[in-house]
Amino acid sequence: MKPLISFVVTYYNEPYALLRACIESILALNLSSDEAEILVVEDGCEHKVQDKVCSLSPLVGYACQEHAGLSVARNTGISCSHGEYIQFVDADDCLEPSAYNAVLDHLRSRRNDAVMFRMTTKQGGKSGRLTAKHITGKDFLQQHNLRAAAWGYAFRRDVLGSLRFSPGLLHEDELFTPQLLLRVKTLCLLEVKAYFYRQREGTITHAKSPEVVGKRLDDIFSIIMTLRSLEQPLLSRRVRQLTVDYIQNTWMLTRSRSELRRRCSQLRCEGLLPLPLRTYSLRYFLASVVSSFL
Repeated sequence: MKPLISFVVTYYNEPYALLRACIESILALNLSSDEAEILVVEDGCEHKVQDKVCSLSPLVGYACQEHAGLSVARNTGISCSHGEYIQFVDADDCLEPSAYNAVLDHLRSRRNDAVMFRMTTKQGGKSGRLTAKHITGKDFLQQHNLRAAAWGYAFRRDVLGSLRFSPGLLHEDELFTPQLLLRVKTLCLLEVKAYFYRQREGTITHAKSPEVVGKRLDDIFSIIMTLRSLEQPLLSRRVRQLTVDYIQNTWMLTRSRSELRRRCSQLRCEGLLPLPLRTYSLRYFLASVVSSFL
């Protein structure tokens, strides 16, 4: 019988103690043995953790691949797991069991295409308000600011179709998640903090080398252009907000006026600047005013 949900845990050289804590947080959920599977995908066929994780529970499975990055590891998880729903979990993060159980209750009772929930940076803190709103993914893209992290959603496998993560791309969620929501007909917005995001030095998002910074910025620009090329009016809000993020990240990561001018000139040549005045957020509104002078 197909499990209700597959937890795809992507692992690449994180301390084993963090991976174990991650798996134990999933095992602490109110799930019967036939409702769940946990698949650890090791990015790099070194089999460092296979025996350890598989001994934790019969629910834990293991897959590996040649080192190819997070996007490919998640794609491997999609291919190798069997659940009706998929939940991504990074190996150095955890689920908050008391809050995530509310996610599971909604999956069981309503069978939404996807449930969106919130994250916390304080493990074991307050789980938030147990309130829910139901909307289509397309309406969400038009009416709300998107939280792109793929682990912020439990989603039905069937809605994916051919959609997968793009290999070799940093900020890969920014390309994947908007396209996922275009496919989601029933989205539950659940106001609980169900995911513990561990802020940890040494990850790619904290790397400051010029090579990594350059790739991060180049990849964000590439994502903006790809989303725009889909010619989906429903994505226009997200494209504009990513453009603001791109400008802000250029300055915050480089502190170079010449680099900021160069990248803004590139945006202008593509017709992405100046930004139209909208009230998506105060940050966006201020950026749209300033963009006419960039």
